[in-house]
Amino acid sequence: MKVLLTGGSGQLGRSILASKPQEIQIIIPNKTELNLTSKDSCFEAIEKFKPDWIINCAAYTNVERAEREEDLAYKINALAPKYFAEAIKIKGGNILQISTDYVFNGVKGTPYKPNEEKCPISVYGYTKAKGEDFLTELLSDSFKGNIIRTSWLMSPYGNNFALKIIEKIKKSKELRIISDQIGSPTTTSILANSCWQTILLKSQGIEVPFIMHCTNSGAASWYDLVVAIEEIGRKLNLFDNRVNILPIKSEEYPTLAKRPSYSVLDSYDSLKRLLIKPINWRSAIFELLNEFRNKSFS
Repeated sequence: MKVLLTGGSGQLGRSILASKPQEIQIIIPNKTELNLTSKDSCFEAIEKFKPDWIINCAAYTNVERAEREEDLAYKINALAPKYFAEAIKIKGGNILQISTDYVFNGVKGTPYKPNEEKCPISVYGYTKAKGEDFLTELLSDSFKGNIIRTSWLMSPYGNNFALKIIEKIKKSKELRIISDQIGSPTTTSILANSCWQTILLKSQGIEVPFIMHCTNSGAASWYDLVVAIEEIGRKLNLFDNRVNILPIKSEEYPTLAKRPSYSVLDSYDSLKRLLIKPINWRSAIFELLNEFRNKSFS
């Protein structure tokens, strides 16, 4: 089976590569071979590589900058999935699209289930929601596509919140962290596993839902997460200095893009269908930081 992976150099792409089943042939096109802003390039890549699956990890993820670069964010997050879906309808294959909790507005106050109505409040969320809409319109009836939403994604490498906080703890005496935005911290290991399980189960003729959620279990604020990173990191000897962590309200840290105040995703049914055991976010963060420590000291 051939899988074309976009965003292979990103944190999720690297986790997908690291956990690749032995029987899978993976293709990572370079920027010359695949330009996500070009319809012709997307079609040509499918024609050239003839993948059985596309795992589309590539995305415009800078939530703040997207407010100023809406056109580019729309091309990458909405139109590229559309082009892939159109090519699949003609050439064959399947697509697994990675999406986000930011397709919801965060006012519900209880965990979002996969089939609830979307209502994004930022450009980033809107463009990712449109990418979902195009896949739903083009592929939901043919079972040639799947969408997995995730949230607050972190890994032992790349540019992500956990690693940034580790560096800030090392250099700071005080951190002011938002405490009124609630989500589901998630490590790339469980998401990569969900991607491969989706593909392998469907290759065996086992039906999985068109839209699924994948996060670590439990909920936390950014403040809760930083406190946990500090506690766990200290136990793992990642740092020895003391830092004062203070909770603040979102209004004390104004941003251009609006963030959902509560974007916890209900992943229970999705993970059950994928035969994956839920892992609490604190346990997942421990494993992430331990892997980061081992990489740093090796």
